[in-house]
Amino acid sequence: MKTRLSLIAVGLMLASSVNAAVPGDNLSKGLDAQSYGQFVKTLSGDDFQGRLPATEGETKTLAFLQAQYKRLGLKPGFGQSYLQTVPLVSITSHPGALTLGKLKLDYLKDMVINSPKAVTQTEVKDADLVFVGYGIHAPDLGWDDYKGVDVKGKVVVMLVNDPGYATGDKRFDGKAMTYYGRWDYKFDEAARQGAAGALIVHQTAPASYPWSVVENSWGGARYDLAGQDIAKSDFSGWITEDAAKRVFSQAGLDFAKVTADAGKTPTALSLGAKASVAMTSEVKNTESHNVMGILPGQTDETVIITAHWDHLGMDPSHKDDPVYNGAMDNATGTAGLISLAQSLKGLYEGKEKPRRSVAFLAVTAEEQGLLGSKYYVANPSIPLGKTVANINMDSLNVFGPTKDMVVVGQGKTSLERELSTALAKQGRVLVPNDRPEAGGYYRSDHFNFAKAGIPALYAGGGTQPWDSDVAKYRAMMQKRLKGCYHNACDEYQADWDLRGALSDLQALHDVIESLATNRDWPSWQPGAEFSRPPATTAQ
Repeated sequence: MKTRLSLIAVGLMLASSVNAAVPGDNLSKGLDAQSYGQFVKTLSGDDFQGRLPATEGETKTLAFLQAQYKRLGLKPGFGQSYLQTVPLVSITSHPGALTLGKLKLDYLKDMVINSPKAVTQTEVKDADLVFVGYGIHAPDLGWDDYKGVDVKGKVVVMLVNDPGYATGDKRFDGKAMTYYGRWDYKFDEAARQGAAGALIVHQTAPASYPWSVVENSWGGARYDLAGQDIAKSDFSGWITEDAAKRVFSQAGLDFAKVTADAGKTPTALSLGAKASVAMTSEVKNTESHNVMGILPGQTDETVIITAHWDHLGMDPSHKDDPVYNGAMDNATGTAGLISLAQSLKGLYEGKEKPRRSVAFLAVTAEEQGLLGSKYYVANPSIPLGKTVANINMDSLNVFGPTKDMVVVGQGKTSLERELSTALAKQGRVLVPNDRPEAGGYYRSDHFNFAKAGIPALYAGGGTQPWDSDVAKYRAMMQKRLKGCYHNACDEYQADWDLRGALSDLQALHDVIESLATNRDWPSWQPGAEFSRPPATTAQ
């Protein structure tokens, strides 16, 4: 670790001494602040209504993206259409109070729960309440919080993240979150174990976001892929840490001690209480859409670039500002798709096409659990065996140019070498994410491609401002946008310094160009949890 960090430090010193223009100044044709900024501004405008799937906001978003793809001459990605229909079910739950023993937890204040089942009435009455540590069933790692306990028909309470966060347990990658720390894994596993209900205790540090994010992300309609034949609990959701402490105290348990022990050894114990709740839900079968355009190469081998176009929609109860505009998250990434298509288009015009095709895939329902990319990977229009790599963009850098670029999930694929080479042209270096405990590698759309064995790269932003002026601007803008993640204040700012985003896009442009013009197939690094058989080199 010390060696790696020292190399990074040396790299940063070298980067600062390189006589290079400020990143974001020298860019390929098609990458420019004016058009990129306009794309971001348009997609995050109030008239796009927060880009919630299956709403008027989606209709406007699809029309805009298709118009841009047609303007650039991209080939439709799904036969004769740019659109792939993604069947969804929308569930808007209205829970009453959640009773845990003698305690009554209020919706939004103490808990947020939903029905994951497409039913209009849900009732769980007098179900045993059980604490199951981190809710992990991983016997291959020597860890099973469910061992020796039958939770069928019961309500389980779990901690967020995984034991590595609490204790540095190397089985769970130390402080870096593994997939076992993600909320979707925990709810899925609880359902597989037969639990009637599943509750995650929210704690800001290990979750990496405050309670307000849970309220805004889980407090309205929730979507799922329609027609899935998988186990689901009757309800799932979150309780505040304060509520959890009261539940444990009611059972005569010390919350701090029990949870500390749960990070050291698998844990399952009764909380000595019954759980009850009733809720009604509005269920609507609907559909959303992925959008894809392709720059065709000489072969059907394809590099797929992704960004999610969706956000959280609107909340009319917030009368002063009801629109969750989602400017950073993820109008910046969606605008990046368009800009990269503009910049790469020149490779495919007026000369021999590169060997490989490049596809620009804007996916839906990322905010609902990566649903659009999950559906695409299960129903690909480009065979997965012909998909060379996935490069994903989510929340690009609006804080000015940096000397470095952060890769999320460092050390997973050979794509990082390609990116390091591209950054060196700008006098920059690649560095690992300084908050691996947030589990970023499992929180965006590249993850579904990775699970299918396709080498995936997720990188963006940096930590080292290019110069003192950028450092001052960065500090000011970070202060202004603090707390705006999944909140209404994530709005386009006219004074954003977009050179950071554009320099990152230029680096990704160079990586994509390299992948499109050579015969090599990216590979997973030894020890990475995803892999696929080596591809046969095309003739």
